[in-house]
Amino acid sequence: MARKQLNFCASLRQSAGRDPMQIIETRAVSLQAPQDVEIRVGLTLPRGLYQGTEERIRTDSIAGPSWAVKYNIAFTAAQLASIEPDLSSVNIDVTEFVRQGRLTICRPA
Repeated sequence: MARKQLNFCASLRQSAGRDPMQIIETRAVSLQAPQDVEIRVGLTLPRGLYQGTEERIRTDSIAGPSWAVKYNIAFTAAQLASIEPDLSSVNIDVTEFVRQGRLTICRPA
């Protein structure tokens, strides 16, 4: 039976004062757009498979731990040339589109 290996990067962040401690785990994921997705006015993501990251943020407080999950896609100038030629590079938060089901998580990248 093959073992599944997860690669992630965890970091700790704690601000001065009474702010709760945060633990951030990041892993590579593949995001699929089954159809064109308008990310913002003038920027439409063509259907296809994209490499991105999943960031899980755990905040510990007196009330207990809570988690937030964010998804990002980072585009290079070459990738943007066919999508939006006026941009040189961009990192897009696509969490909203994952939650709506317009982008789906296929597998770890």
